[in-house]
This record gives sequence, C-alpha cells and structure tokens, in this order.
Amino acid sequence: MRHYCIALVSCAATSLAGCGMESSGSSAFNPATNVALPFSTFDLENTQRAPDNLEHTRFWDFYRGIEPVDEDPEDATTVEEIRAHIDVFIRATRDASGSAYERVRNPLDLINQVIASGEVTNFQEGKRYIAQRIAAGVAGNYNSRANGAQIQFTDHSAVHAAAPVNDQLWVYPTLDWRYLPDGPDGSNLEDKVYRTIQYVARSVPEADQDAQPELVSLLAGSRFNANAFVELGYNTPEYATVDYLSRNHGSIELRQDFVDNVDTLFIKSSEQVVLTLNRYDGVNLDDQSPDCLRVDMDYWALRVRIFASNGEPSTIDAPTDDDPDNTEPNPAYCGNQEAGDALVSWNADDIERRQ
Repeated sequence: MRHYCIALVSCAATSLAGCGMESSGSSAFNPATNVALPFSTFDLENTQRAPDNLEHTRFWDFYRGIEPVDEDPEDATTVEEIRAHIDVFIRATRDASGSAYERVRNPLDLINQVIASGEVTNFQEGKRYIAQRIAAGVAGNYNSRANGAQIQFTDHSAVHAAAPVNDQLWVYPTLDWRYLPDGPDGSNLEDKVYRTIQYVARSVPEADQDAQPELVSLLAGSRFNANAFVELGYNTPEYATVDYLSRNHGSIELRQDFVDNVDTLFIKSSEQVVLTLNRYDGVNLDDQSPDCLRVDMDYWALRVRIFASNGEPSTIDAPTDDDPDNTEPNPAYCGNQEAGDALVSWNADDIERRQ
C-alpha cells in the first residue's frame, strides 16, 4: 500500500449571499482573518449558474466509479451498501440512476467550492499570498488558527426552520495553506503547496445530541504542485485525504492518488457493520467483524478490490539489534494487504473523466 506525504496540520455562488467580518488577526506573514458567511442553504447541487458544482465534490469520482460492469447481484448489493454508508457522512441525495448523487450537504465540499469561487476576499488574499511566495521561491503560510481567526458559515434556511444547531452553523477551526519550496523535513519533495481544512461540530446539551447531523468532525489534507498553483478556481491535487468521524457510524477515510489514479476508501471502527460480507470466506458478521474495510478504485485498470481484517494492528513489533523498538507494517492489516489478498474484486464502469 502506497503512503504519501500530505503534511496535515463550479462555485458556491449558487448559495453564497455575501461576506461578513474579515477583520482581526492578520500579519504580513499570515494574512488569515475572520470570515463569516451567510448562505441561503448549505446544499450543493448543479444549477444553471454553476453547472459543474458536483464534479468538484470529494466523492464524485469514487461514488460513480465503483459501479460494476457485470450484472452480478452480489456485487451490486455490496456497491449499494458502500454508497449508503458514504451517504451518512456527506449527506448525499441520489439521482434517478442510483449510481451518482444530485445533491450533497457537508462542510468539506462547501468550503472547497467557496474557496474556488473567488468571492471571499480573505481566502483570495491567502491564495494570492501563497502564489507570491511561490514566485519568490520563499516559504509562506496562511493559517487561520495561528491568527485566532474564526471561519463560520450560517445556513439561513436552517435557522428559519429552527433546525439543530449543527445544521445551522458550521465552524472551521483550521484553514491552512503552506508553501514549502524544500518540502517537509525528512522528505525529498520540492515545490509543494499543502492545504489543511478542519471542521468540528458545535457542542450541544446531551438532550439535543440525537437531533444533530451524524458528522462530528473532518480533517482534510491536500498536496499540490506549486508550479501549477492558481489563485482563482480549483487547484487539482497530487494527493488528497479526508477523514470523517460520525456519532453512530464510526469513521471513513478517503485517500486519493491523482498521480497513479487510485482512490482508497477505509471504513473504520464502525459500530454498525455495513457490508454484508458473509458472502466472503472468513468474515463473521455475528461479532461485528471485520473492524477494518478497504475499498480500492483503480481508474486506469477500471478495477475495484475490497480488503478486510479484524483485530489486526497496522504495525507489528520487529525488533532489531540496533533498534529493539522497531516496528514494521503488518501484512495482515487491511490497509497493508496486496492485490492478491482481496476478498472480492470486479470490473468497474468507466466514468466520464477523473477529476
């Protein structure tokens, strides 16, 4: 399994009503300031004004790409269950085909499209600052947390409907752009831009918790080629990751490799076993296993593979004379298994284009 360095630390104009306070906390070396945005709705969908909104959402390729070519009912059932689990985290509404979505409502997709829209002054200042540092060949950083800057979005429709607080207000503790001409310490990377986005749901009284949306938090990281970095619009990453944590359905992590054209979805720590994997030998759903599921989507080979493990740590002890505390990847852990270890695989449909 490939590992890569992310360095974690159409546009939203369809619903963007304007920009609020963008005042305190900036410095010459970190231009992050407060951003408060009102929206008519947090829902994202394609519109006449922004016909490509959904193409830039995080799961757009994976969600469609895992569709089997062959009409195997067991594969179709498994794909349906994978999509249903993803829906919990990104709040997707399927289209008529059931193999794609026509609407999503989640903090990552929304802020990605707001940033790309170019309509928020401070976000544009941040991207411009990074572009200037790239041109000068000098490291630079935009970091909202370091400046004590607040980023918050408000859904007016949800407010008027007296929806749960985490449907009304989304707060992002961290938005970070970082240009490292020499790469992170210990790496051989050069001329990369790293972006980190963090969302955390608001705390509510225990009596109100069950009414809140499932998503508790997310942490997303992306790595970009600095030489291709643009100030306006979307920057296509080389690699991207996002980890979503829910209240009742564990967590999922999507890793995207745009160099080798592979997406990997991890389904982790779920209190509710999602996939009906008793079709596969060695998987016992009675004790809520496996505890680690991995779904690979290879866009060049058009192949989907599913891996599973239960009770296996990601690393195992491998002491040496020089390092008695040495560890190495555990080949039995689902994230480390090779293609031949897949429980099942199928040929996937060819989607229009990889974003």
